[in-house]
Amino acid sequence: MKKLFSTILVLGLLLSGNAFAGWFDPTVDGCAIENETGKKLHCVSIKYNESKNPGSLNRAENECYKTLNYYGRKYARYGHWIGGSGCTSSAGPYN
Repeated sequence: MKKLFSTILVLGLLLSGNAFAGWFDPTVDGCAIENETGKKLHCVSIKYNESKNPGSLNRAENECYKTLNYYGRKYARYGHWIGGSGCTSSAGPYN
C-alpha cells in the first residue's frame, strides 16, 4: 500500500503543471507574431532556475523579449507584436 501511494505521489508531481519537484528547470516562452497576417514569425523557450541562479528569471525574460523583437524587426513586413501575454514563465505567475 505504501509503495502504491509513493508511486502515485511521484507520478502526480511529475505530471502536474506547476510542480517541478526539483528535477526540471522552468522556462520562459513567447512568440513574435506579424500584425497583418497573424503569422508566427519565431518562438523561443529559455530555461532558468531561480534557486540555483538568483535573478535568472529576469535575465530569461529580457532575453526572450530581445530575441523576439529582433526577429520581429527582421522578418515582419507590417510590424509585429509578442503574442499572448508576452514572455511568460512555465512555472506560473507566483513561483
